[in-house]
Amino acid sequence: MNLVPAIFAAGAGAVLVYREVHKYMSPANQLRRQLRDTPRRSLAELPEGTAARIVGRAEAIEDTLEAPLTGRPCLYYTAIVEVSDGKDWREIIREDRAVMFMLDDGSARAIIDPSSSKVALEFDGNSDSGVLDNPNEREQAFLDAHNTAGRRRVFNRSLRYREAVIEVGETIAIFGAAVREPDPTAQPEAAYRGDAPTRLLMTSSRKQPMIISDSPAATR
Repeated sequence: MNLVPAIFAAGAGAVLVYREVHKYMSPANQLRRQLRDTPRRSLAELPEGTAARIVGRAEAIEDTLEAPLTGRPCLYYTAIVEVSDGKDWREIIREDRAVMFMLDDGSARAIIDPSSSKVALEFDGNSDSGVLDNPNEREQAFLDAHNTAGRRRVFNRSLRYREAVIEVGETIAIFGAAVREPDPTAQPEAAYRGDAPTRLLMTSSRKQPMIISDSPAATR
């Protein structure tokens, strides 16, 4: 009996299992599962200071961002560049940016402050460049902004580009607690009637980081 093919197949199977376990246990997938397994509540019924999963549409308040690799208008983006060493991919650039935005779940609206939150978004902007494929204009500009060369000596490096965004109008899930704060956009005369307007704000706290995801499992 020739044991070489069997040993090779066993080794390949072990590598595949390792990669699947590593993927399953990744921080992003753990966040997605946490959101998926948390009961969903509405903003209108959410007691102040109580953490829950809220699903709604992300809307712009004022400013939006432009995702660097795809040019999409968005409220949050993560852009990553990875380089191949021939076997594996290694991250060499990561850029995260966000602006405050509004979440509307149909029952009420809340201001979302995504700073210090944990984010698990779907990477739906994917491209690559390599020996015979130069970086496109946006990819090259992103590399230049991070002082990273797209080639090594003569040949282009094998790079792949990954981007995840929260688009305006996209359905997302948020795990966090809401608090009420004075509404700075309210008309001054409203305060004179003795009932100062307030608004809901969801943000991270020292004890409870907010979680944000656009995973279909989390937004169900």
